[in-house]
Amino acid sequence: MAKDKYSAVWVSHSSVCDFLRCPRLYYLNNVYKDPQTGHKIKVSSPPLSLGQAVHEVIESLYVLPVEDRFRQSLITTYD
Repeated sequence: MAKDKYSAVWVSHSSVCDFLRCPRLYYLNNVYKDPQTGHKIKVSSPPLSLGQAVHEVIESLYVLPVEDRFRQSLITTYD
């Protein structure tokens, strides 16, 4: 009987680097699944989190009409 190629363990360069840096990080990123949802969790770095937040703000501004984009202060909008 032929083995299913999709049942193999796939290891990427970044997952090997995670394991070498911190085996617990590898486990959390690649093995562990939340028992309630069955979903994997993602450990995010501070620069990645900041970049995602900035990206979301820029996207939310982009969908507004040009004349409404800066009608009020961005600090009050996103505080």
